[in-house]
Amino acid sequence: MDSVLFRQTGTVAWLVLNRPKQLNALSLEMIRLIRRHLDEIAQDASVQLVVFVGEGDRAFCAGGDIRALYDAKDEPNLETATAFFSEEYALDDQVTRFPKPVLALWDGVVMGGGVGLTYGAAWRVATDRTRFAMPETGIGFFPDVGMCHALSRLEGGLGGYLALTGETVGADVLLASGMANAWLPSGERASFEAELAERGHEGQGADELGRWLAERLAPSSGPSGDTADFLRSVRAYFVRASLEEIVHGLREAAARDPFAAKALEVLRQRSPLSLAVTFAALDRARRATYREVLQTDLSLALHFIRDGDFVEGVRARLVDKDQRPRWRHADLADVTPDEVEAFFHPMAHVAIPFVD
Repeated sequence: MDSVLFRQTGTVAWLVLNRPKQLNALSLEMIRLIRRHLDEIAQDASVQLVVFVGEGDRAFCAGGDIRALYDAKDEPNLETATAFFSEEYALDDQVTRFPKPVLALWDGVVMGGGVGLTYGAAWRVATDRTRFAMPETGIGFFPDVGMCHALSRLEGGLGGYLALTGETVGADVLLASGMANAWLPSGERASFEAELAERGHEGQGADELGRWLAERLAPSSGPSGDTADFLRSVRAYFVRASLEEIVHGLREAAARDPFAAKALEVLRQRSPLSLAVTFAALDRARRATYREVLQTDLSLALHFIRDGDFVEGVRARLVDKDQRPRWRHADLADVTPDEVEAFFHPMAHVAIPFVD
């Protein structure tokens, strides 16, 4: 069974992530297949729109196949990890720079590598089933795939909240923040796909398809009261100049504010080293280009496998499943600035195979 399915309905090309039992998590094989399809689509003048969907109704894409990276953790030069991350990041960049409009249907779980894959899509479509997260600090990693570029630019501390806690949010928050820019009730997915295919068969061009999509996928209302309250809470605690100030503010308010108490408890469960490096990565990303962030991500990813908490985090969460990771540091206060800075030292032998 092919892990990525391709079909064309006239002017619309469809790329289907086809590992539903694995929540469509990206393998290296999938990354290479998608890149090959995109190369061909870019040269096909008949295609006016590219659509990414996930097979099944549980997930668009739950991230990367981190178990494969764990299994290859003892390679002397981390060949498997280097190939996976460098090719994944090149694919993310390819989608961002793709010469034809791209639509991503974020129906179900969309996390990590699934977010990065379609960050550059013209239409990022949320549904009532969308469950979005960048959960990497929970496995001793960091929000990679260029997402520090996006998260560092979100207003009101939301990017820091998502990056540090790894907590899940739904369509309302995504639409309010601009992470998603289009809306589709999940019950209308089949009819939407059928109508889009029919318009492709009719030979509609990019402009005509774009006008229809803008009307068909327009959000019907603003954020709910609960979402507005959530965003106010995020702003109250996560707009801070340092990670220590965030934790201090949460600790002071925990006794009287359930949001603060929950956020503080979540951060206590995350890898202290991952939290410190993630906060520093967000700060650097504010002043960097997308490609610069991706290149930094490649070095960071390999440092996390070799020198960080990634191996232990995956062991605890996905291999032994004891849910009791033994992080390298017991507390944030134990992480030194020099340790954090060392993660940003570039690895001279690795580079992303960008294609212009």
